[in-house]
Amino acid sequence: MADDELQEVRDNFYVGNFQKALQICESTQGSHDLAQNELRATLARCCLSIPLFDRLKAMQNSDCPGEQAAALMAVILKSRNEQQKASAKEKLYGLAAQTHDMSCAMMAAITYAMDGSWNDAVQQTKAHPTLEMQALCVFLCLSCNQFSMAEKKLAEMAGNNDDSAAFRLATAAVKLATGDPEEAYLTYCDLSTQFPPADGEDSESGSVLLQTGKALANMQRGMYTEAVEDLQRALAVAPNDPDVLVNMCCCVTHLGKKDEFQTYYTKLEQTCPTHAYVVKTQSLTDVFTRFKASLAA
Repeated sequence: MADDELQEVRDNFYVGNFQKALQICESTQGSHDLAQNELRATLARCCLSIPLFDRLKAMQNSDCPGEQAAALMAVILKSRNEQQKASAKEKLYGLAAQTHDMSCAMMAAITYAMDGSWNDAVQQTKAHPTLEMQALCVFLCLSCNQFSMAEKKLAEMAGNNDDSAAFRLATAAVKLATGDPEEAYLTYCDLSTQFPPADGEDSESGSVLLQTGKALANMQRGMYTEAVEDLQRALAVAPNDPDVLVNMCCCVTHLGKKDEFQTYYTKLEQTCPTHAYVVKTQSLTDVFTRFKASLAA
């Protein structure tokens, strides 16, 4: 096989076509051990994203580090037991250090970022200078508002494989962060056309991730009605997706639709009570409640 034998599965995974990427993984045989391990790791990450927790549970003692890392990540994301989550994090960090496996390092970087340990997260990406890890580094820089650093990291990626989904998604994210939503929107549209969630589907029906990206670009352009249309397509596929719901809350607020806001916010509150937007909103409500009580005292 060619050197880029796994490019199709990588591209579909990164644009959010998790079910399609899983099917490709299941029907593909890597031409060497490294390729086969990456296929197994990608399949595990698809199970994490869909999610298919039963399949991940069976991977806890796998001989493939990428599968083990995904299984540990499932515990970190799903468990309500803080001690169990902390133990899973330590095991994941140890696995990444011991195996020097790219998928393990990627999961470790994401976990560090979730805890706000941005420097540790970036250090994990430097251990594997692949395009996908460079793209993750760009997203990490954007997440902690280091826009100039994100642009620098993106420039370092250029010229390697500019047609890959990872590079194009990183480019679109930087464009959004630096005030060029038109270019970002076009990128998301192109990716939706090139990578439909299922073969033969309408090019308008991009993945939930891509539809949300298009909505963000439209919101930055002040086109809230169009953004709602993008999000409604995403909502039809993933009605409980917190990113879709929180952006829908934003859109209907700008459109002055208070009843619709309450509908989407209530659903977000129910499905993802620990979401940062929910926690912040509830804290503000608590402040006003205490203030009102103080006036009545």
